[in-house]
Amino acid sequence: MAFLAERLLFLGVGGFLILWLWQRYRWQRQQEQLETTFYDLLAHQKGKITLIQLVAKSRIDPEVARSFLREKAQLFGAIIESDPQGHDYYQFPPI
Repeated sequence: MAFLAERLLFLGVGGFLILWLWQRYRWQRQQEQLETTFYDLLAHQKGKITLIQLVAKSRIDPEVARSFLREKAQLFGAIIESDPQGHDYYQFPPI
């Protein structure tokens, strides 16, 4: 009986470790994809990036992209502006 309990514990811990490693791998790939997309948009949009552009191009969850964009805005000193139609965008300084 103790042998079975040890096996189940080992399988449970192993499964948890595999799941954790998989989620970490996916998060890292998502961050790399966001970074690449962000700098691509930054160059092609002359520093003017909307959340929808980042989401559409990176195909990342909007909340993840929003958080990422806010962090980059704070890091680079971007400001939020609105176009004549009332759409908000981040204006980053020239690179």
